[in-house]
Amino acid sequence: MTSKRALPWYYAVNDRPVKMVATSDGGMEVMVLDMKTGEFKRDMSYLSQVSDGGKDVDEFDETAFNRRVESIRKDLGNKR
Repeated sequence: MTSKRALPWYYAVNDRPVKMVATSDGGMEVMVLDMKTGEFKRDMSYLSQVSDGGKDVDEFDETAFNRRVESIRKDLGNKR
């Protein structure tokens, strides 16, 4: 599912927002939205799930991804 296009790449894995971003040294990090805090945390374990392209993986463009993240954060704020 990953490609040779430039990072960042945006996904949802089991409805959890996941973004792959470039590091300053030319590498890549996988950042996953913490569904309790609404903040992104590094979690490289999601790389294999995205790479496998399972049925619970959806790819997004940046705009749709950001809308999804903001919606989740809004819902989290309403639950506090």
